[in-house]
Amino acid sequence: MRTDYLLYIFHDIFWISFLGTRFFMRLRGKSSPQRTEPESVVTQDKSVRFSRVLVVLHTAAFFSIYFGLARALFVHRVVPLWFSGQRIIGAATILAATLLTCSALVCFRSWRIRAKLDKGHQLTTAGPFRFIRHPIYTGFNLLALGSAIWVPTPLMWLAAIAMAIAGDLRARAEERLLVDAFPFAYRDYCRVTKRFLPGVY
Repeated sequence: MRTDYLLYIFHDIFWISFLGTRFFMRLRGKSSPQRTEPESVVTQDKSVRFSRVLVVLHTAAFFSIYFGLARALFVHRVVPLWFSGQRIIGAATILAATLLTCSALVCFRSWRIRAKLDKGHQLTTAGPFRFIRHPIYTGFNLLALGSAIWVPTPLMWLAAIAMAIAGDLRARAEERLLVDAFPFAYRDYCRVTKRFLPGVY
C-alpha cells in the first residue's frame, strides 16, 4: 500500500504548482506575451447567471475524487489492479495535468474561478490556448483521469465523469460570455480550436 500513497504526493505536486503559479503571476502583475486582436479587451464587467452554481458543481466533483481516494486507500485498503503499469500511466497523466494548467496560468492574464469578466479582461490565445479553448479545465479532467487510472474503482471513475461534465458545463457558460464580450474575435478563435481535445472536441 505504501506505493499507492504516492498518489497523494502527485496531487500535492499538482496543487502546489497550480497555486504557486497563480500566486506568482498575480504578484508579477503580468503574464507571458500573448497574441491579441483589435477586439480583445472587455470594457465593462460581465458575468454568467448561475456561475456560482457551476462552481459548486465543479467543487462537488473534486470532493468526489478525494472521497473516492480516501475510501479506497484508507477504508477498503484495496486498489484494483487492472493492468501492469497503471500507476505509471496515472502518474504521467497527473504530471501532464500539472504542466498544462500551469502553462495556461502563465498565459492567462485574467483567470477567475467564476465565469466572470472584469473590465480590462483580455482574450488569451497564446500558449496551450492555441490548441484548446479550456486548458485549465482540461487539466482538471486529466487530474481526475490520472487518479481513476491509478485507483480504478467504480467511484473514482464516476467522479472522473462528474469532473468532465462539470468542466464542460462551465466551459460552455464561459464561451457564451466570451462570445458576448468578443463577438468577432472569439468566434474566429473557436473556428480554429476545439473545447478540450485538439481536433476532436
